[in-house]
Amino acid sequence: MLYAKINENGEIIDVATSQSDDYSLLVAPNEPSVASILEKKFTATSTSTQEILSESDSEMMRILEDLIDLLSEKRLIQFTELPLPAQKKLLGRKWVRGVHNAQDDSLMVDAHNIEGSDDSLI
Repeated sequence: MLYAKINENGEIIDVATSQSDDYSLLVAPNEPSVASILEKKFTATSTSTQEILSESDSEMMRILEDLIDLLSEKRLIQFTELPLPAQKKLLGRKWVRGVHNAQDDSLMVDAHNIEGSDDSLI
């Protein structure tokens, strides 16, 4: 959702992703004046759209990992139904996240015990 800041004439002069006193009008990103403002914001920063997508990809990966965990905990899917390479990647990432966060998630997985293992976890 995008919220617009309007001037005295009712023209959109800026947009933001959160609502506030100044940014109170809900607008669509494909509205021509909004699209123009967004384009200027993207080109004005040194961050390219590819960099934005790359950062977003890592955030989305974390969301997907958490979603798979949640679905498994609720027994809506079985982790073992996922393809073996996906299982290995997810277990490896979960273990690394646990080490990084100094938490013991009890996921010390011996890759040799997984059939067809190539010993790569990440």
